[in-house]
Amino acid sequence: MKPTLSNLKKVIRKSYEPEPYARYFIRPISILFTWVFVRTSISANQVTVLQEILGVLGAILIGLGNLKLSLIGVLFLQLGYVLDCSDGEVARWKNQQSVKGVYLDLIGHVIVIPSYLYAFAFGIWMRTGQIEVLVVGFITALFTLKLERDTMLSVVDTLITETDNPQYDFTSLTKEIDKSDNKLEMGSAGAIGRRSFLQSFFRYPTSMNVITIVLTIEYIFATNRIEFEYSLSYLLLMFYGIVLFFGRLWNIKTVFSKDLTKKRFLQILKIAQNINDTKSE
Repeated sequence: MKPTLSNLKKVIRKSYEPEPYARYFIRPISILFTWVFVRTSISANQVTVLQEILGVLGAILIGLGNLKLSLIGVLFLQLGYVLDCSDGEVARWKNQQSVKGVYLDLIGHVIVIPSYLYAFAFGIWMRTGQIEVLVVGFITALFTLKLERDTMLSVVDTLITETDNPQYDFTSLTKEIDKSDNKLEMGSAGAIGRRSFLQSFFRYPTSMNVITIVLTIEYIFATNRIEFEYSLSYLLLMFYGIVLFFGRLWNIKTVFSKDLTKKRFLQILKIAQNINDTKSE
């Protein structure tokens, strides 16, 4: 099958794209990049790495504090998101889907997202000298990471691989498999629950888009010499920092109080048990 645009659309498009920005704006662009990539020896993982490089470069430019450079920086971030969509398309066309690819993609998000959030704060400090933004920027970058999910999955991994760990009774835990909840809602990539509209506002790519809009408005204001005591960037950063801080603490409390780590562990064991039972039949 030739990699024409029509054939690419048939093969590489997801059956459902949950992210509206990607579905309506980015996918029509990313497929053009994919059309180029599939005609080369470039692999899907290499596209992912290129996306991560663009993301880090974009964050650096935003952090320099110059609004013109910041606009170039967000352009790099936007282009990086286009490649973030394209890498999966390349993988599906070239049959290069792999667990390693998913891992590489998530590592990129863990690097790029906190980077541009802290760079956003650092850029404000460079322009205004308001030292508090460095603290809030650190909090924002740190708490944008899903600490409760990462810790949960780390503990689950320990439970599976270290069955003789004296901190818990593995045998007793496995006896509770039948009591586990198959309908435990974890969301994508182990997230706690489903995303609400408000939660999406703090996630990638929405946070990137909001920063893009705010920096563009600030550039227009600066060009026309319109000044305020507190810039839009400052107010946005404060809003992000406060909400992310308390929201992340709430999620950590939820995981702990509802014993979701144990429930997730039992859910995984039950799935594995059902697979084994199916193979035995």
